[in-house]
Amino acid sequence: MIKKSRIIIRWIFFILIFVAVIKYVNFVNTGHGRPDMIEIFCPIGGFYSIIMWLKTGLVDHIHPAGMIFILAGSITSLFCMKGFCGWICPVGSFLDGLTFIREKIVGQNVPNINMSSKFKFILETFLSLIKFGVVIILVYLILRLPGQIMPIIYQRSVLPENISLYQFWIDMFYGKHNLALGIIVGILILSCFIPRFWCRYLCPLGALYGILNVFSLLRIKKETTCIDCKLCDEKCPMGLSVYASKLRNNTRCIACLNAMSECPNNSLYLSFLGSYKIKPIVYPLILLLLYLGIIGFAVKKDMWVSKLTPRTYAKTFMQYGIVKPWMIKLLSEDATGGSHPDF
Repeated sequence: MIKKSRIIIRWIFFILIFVAVIKYVNFVNTGHGRPDMIEIFCPIGGFYSIIMWLKTGLVDHIHPAGMIFILAGSITSLFCMKGFCGWICPVGSFLDGLTFIREKIVGQNVPNINMSSKFKFILETFLSLIKFGVVIILVYLILRLPGQIMPIIYQRSVLPENISLYQFWIDMFYGKHNLALGIIVGILILSCFIPRFWCRYLCPLGALYGILNVFSLLRIKKETTCIDCKLCDEKCPMGLSVYASKLRNNTRCIACLNAMSECPNNSLYLSFLGSYKIKPIVYPLILLLLYLGIIGFAVKKDMWVSKLTPRTYAKTFMQYGIVKPWMIKLLSEDATGGSHPDF
């Protein structure tokens, strides 16, 4: 039941975000219907907006949805583990799809990479240093910025983040950014051999949520009824040693509950505040109510939709070399004092 629930929830979010990408491409071409959900791909801007909000009281009006996505992910990580990574994240769902293709279609002719424990420890330590190092440096640099200059940097850097990301993918399609393309292809290839390679070792957002996961109010614990079958280790997509780990709420656990659903003796369980047992089937309900509740609250308080006008987007697109007929028409009307249609 848990497995089916997770598959359904992941694919619902994946389809919603895929549709948002299609709508954003349409927005670039027509100037109509910009989807705020596209902000999920710009977590750095969202984190920056949160710090600026705390330091200056200024609420992000350019990409408010990005700030809400980070807030929702952080709060859910503190209350009910790193569920965003295991149940919502579109990148994680895509990588799970690669694993499914390899296991079900290609078959066991392409097995998981088996490494010696020593080499695995060295590799994981090295990659973890990179992942957490990036997060620590990024957080440090943002936190040390004086509040009075944060809005200036915000105007210059945060405004075009979606546009620059869009331009990056377009340029890469036309043969630019070959190094970045090689890295992406390498990650995808490694993900075919090592499930969720990106999530395990490289994702900085997962690292941030992982730190919060250590302090989560909801935890995975083990009963004394464990029969040492170690099926929990085999079914963990993050390659964790669930059986031997003293801290199951570690920085890499994505709260997928695979280990729990595979346990033949029901020796793994969810504990709230260390005292109250929670049924596994209730977990996705808690996660979704909290995550979507935060987003719903933001929508109600008008902290979700971007306040930028189409003219501002048109100017910014053209600054990045993206020119469409609607942009020329809109800015030409401004220059000649013509009508200003609402988009």
